[in-house]
Amino acid sequence: MNTYIVSTMSDSGKTAIVSALLRILSTRGFHVTPFKAQNMSLNSYPSIEGGEIALAQAMQAYVAGLMPSIYYNPILIKPMLSDKAEYIILGKPRAQLSFNDYLNNNLIRRLAVNAVKASIRKLTMEYDMVIGEGAGSAYEPNLASRDLANFRPAEWLNANVFVVLDIDRGGSFIQGLGLMRSLPPRWRRLVKGFIINKFRGDEKLLNTAIKWLEERTGKPVLGVLPYIDDLWLWPEDSMDLKPIGNGPLDIALIAYPYISNFNDVYPLILEDDVTVRIVRSPKELGEPHLVILPGSKNVVASLEWMRRVGLDKALMRIKGSTVILGICGGFQAMSKVLSDPHGLEAGVPGNYDGLGLVNVNTVYGVKKIVSLSKAVGLRDELEGVEVKGYEIHRGIPQYIGDEPLVMIKERNGRPVQQVDGVFREKDLVIGITLHDSLGDPNFRSFVLNIAREIAGLPKRNSQGLTSIDLLMSHIDKFSSIVKERLDIDFMINDR
Repeated sequence: MNTYIVSTMSDSGKTAIVSALLRILSTRGFHVTPFKAQNMSLNSYPSIEGGEIALAQAMQAYVAGLMPSIYYNPILIKPMLSDKAEYIILGKPRAQLSFNDYLNNNLIRRLAVNAVKASIRKLTMEYDMVIGEGAGSAYEPNLASRDLANFRPAEWLNANVFVVLDIDRGGSFIQGLGLMRSLPPRWRRLVKGFIINKFRGDEKLLNTAIKWLEERTGKPVLGVLPYIDDLWLWPEDSMDLKPIGNGPLDIALIAYPYISNFNDVYPLILEDDVTVRIVRSPKELGEPHLVILPGSKNVVASLEWMRRVGLDKALMRIKGSTVILGICGGFQAMSKVLSDPHGLEAGVPGNYDGLGLVNVNTVYGVKKIVSLSKAVGLRDELEGVEVKGYEIHRGIPQYIGDEPLVMIKERNGRPVQQVDGVFREKDLVIGITLHDSLGDPNFRSFVLNIAREIAGLPKRNSQGLTSIDLLMSHIDKFSSIVKERLDIDFMINDR
């Protein structure tokens, strides 16, 4: 029986619970697949078809033993400006619209609906079970008639629906009752029960409230999951941005607006000598051993913010004494000039000043490169060494004085020859387009050992563990808890 997990709010733990269910059921021998009809996230990932999907559904694919596919997340919405987003349907960028235009553009809406239905048909034919995930609040009166994220795709899947209630933020039992009383009868019948998530304390204290909710809704509570503070799964949005570690190597992550794919820093959890701080001002920056400029969906807007708060000048002050690493959009931000003739990055066509940390310009084309990629190092300790990662970008580096750091040799299994990255040894500035490059032990050792030398710490080689290894260790830990505390057989049986 297909299963759909929804909630009354964002960041309630839906993604983690779906991931655990996928892991548990796949280890039981079921051929299961993730599915999220519509996701809004700046964190994305290449699919096996070469399209773009939400990072969370790529993660869920891996934990289910699958490669990411466009059919696991047929609609991805990537916010660009306060009133506009990029709409990616079945892996391809289709439009840049306001949300109101998206709701009322008949052509795009028809394309979106057809993509969701086609994905459901394909997945239900090819898999034993689909484990779906809703988005945000499961029922909003102003959006219900055009819902493409929650109960409508669950209905098309003929799925059992379970509602996650985030007890950590309070009001969960009232929210569960309110949702059930708000739903139209045909959707109310799909709901088979509740899951209490993020509880701290003695579960016996909930007995009265659980009985109260079950009596008023006629739906059982299937279990209570504890609050887990150190669960590092791939993030859906910036609400998941949090510090890492408590080691002597001081690392500052610049958290500018439109930050994307900041899971690039998660593999640093594997290094016990690091501390990663979240920085949003020059005062918070201080003098770290390493600064990371992460990806950004709107590099120009992120640059404007850095100038407004003074982080551009703060970075220039520590250049040469602190390693500065730019990844994808962060690498582009370090350019001298960013040329956006079509306005697809900034929203308005034009040439924009970068930080000028490298002798490279960035030119944004119409075509978006979306690929699982392999590169080989061209210099220093990386010479001849393979570096794996993934690419999601329109910006192409144009070299005007600096030498490339790597050569991208393969995209989605096809050979290419594309120079990339930079290493200005004198200024301690490193740039690379490959997301998840820090998840590659070779590149992680290269960057961290330069920073360790500055910090007076001994160099070391990473243990060969990748970002996927880290993911699997954490999902296995969470899955063991879910297996003990949820009635999974009830969830997957026909009702």
